[in-house]
Amino acid sequence: MGAERPHTRSYRKIRLPEISEGVSDASSTGELRVARIESAIPPSTPDPTSPVARHDRLPRMRAFLLAAGLAVVVVGGAALLITHPWDADFLSIKATTPADTSMAGFPGQMSALSGQDGKSASADEDTLFSSISDAYQKLGELASRVDDAEKTFDSDAASADKATREQDQSDAKALSIEVSNLIVDISEIDSGAGAYTEALDHLTTLGNWLRNRMDALTAGWDVSASSDDPAADEAKIFSPVKANRDSSGQSSYKTHFDENYEAWKPERSQ
Repeated sequence: MGAERPHTRSYRKIRLPEISEGVSDASSTGELRVARIESAIPPSTPDPTSPVARHDRLPRMRAFLLAAGLAVVVVGGAALLITHPWDADFLSIKATTPADTSMAGFPGQMSALSGQDGKSASADEDTLFSSISDAYQKLGELASRVDDAEKTFDSDAASADKATREQDQSDAKALSIEVSNLIVDISEIDSGAGAYTEALDHLTTLGNWLRNRMDALTAGWDVSASSDDPAADEAKIFSPVKANRDSSGQSSYKTHFDENYEAWKPERSQ
């Protein structure tokens, strides 16, 4: 056999791309240059010259202390201004000691008012008492006329002719209206701040007694004037009047009036 040929290992030639910024031709410079590769990870220490870094930096401790001090001064001053009890009269020049005015304008002891006020009060008092006295006198006059009207009723209600009875009926109604009007007038008189309240109450009671008598008379006259035979209707005609009369035949309202009229005469208030 011939001599063995040495074993030769086969390989492929791979052509790599040339790096322009990488290794330069060593033959030209005599040294190896490494290519610069930019990292995608930001640096841990910011660039002090970067504008963004300046904005992101926290203020220094001295700035914090200065801001806190200013806040304390502003807030504390505002609170003191609001709550401090300032003396509003500190710059006032007016007198602070009160003057004694208890006797200012005191005219001395007076037994009565003088001038227009006193005369006006006296005139009002005279007018008021005059109105009360006039009402009292009118009640006495009407009481006398009611007595006459009751006598006329007793004599004519069951016996007079129709024309006379109708006229007597009309007269009785007119008198009854006068009594009612006087009672209304008494109710409108001023009591003089209560000084004449009792006197006015007495006058009203006297007037009501007269009106009760007249109510009975007008009711009897209504039956009499409408009757064609008053003699036959006598009991019906006299029924309203006799209902108010006592055993002596006198109206109980007349008795009350006569017993109290003089005793209830008004007197001037002191």
